Amino acid sequence: MSNEDGASNNELLMAACRDDNLDLLDQVLSSDPTTFNVNYTDGLGNSALHYAARNASTECLEVLLYFDGINVNIANRIEGDTPLHKAAAYQDPDVALEMVQVLVNHGASLNASNKLKQKPVDKAPSDTHGEVKDFLQRAALGAQYDARDIVGDDDDDESDGVPSDDE
Repeated sequence: MSNEDGASNNELLMAACRDDNLDLLDQVLSSDPTTFNVNYTDGLGNSALHYAARNASTECLEVLLYFDGINVNIANRIEGDTPLHKAAAYQDPDVALEMVQVLVNHGASLNASNKLKQKPVDKAPSDTHGEVKDFLQRAALGAQYDARDIVGDDDDDESDGVPSDDE
């Protein structure tokens, strides 16, 4: 979708997320929906979410995640990284944690493996990103269980599940 007047809306979407330019992002997202694809990828397979996560464009990241039809699990072509991989690897551990939490809360796959068979938790540097790793590990563990898997404590029943001598 090239535009004789300059960059296409897809290109502007990418630029907005690369530069954390919320005004530009809002301009694109409020334009005619047929003029852009929120899941557009560049030649390397990076989406706007990849750019937002790689560049700590946290405001753009959050806005995109509320856009209908956004795919939080697009893998790029070079590494096979998803936006969650990029967020987990971001250099500032506090910012990385914030982005990881937002992505996971919007359905990012904790188990997506890139071309090196790395999950997002594996991309977080062990020496500096302990909280990021802990969050991702806890989230992955929690995702393995369903509320039906957890045995509840029934206060009305005094039985502990073990038959008493009277039973």
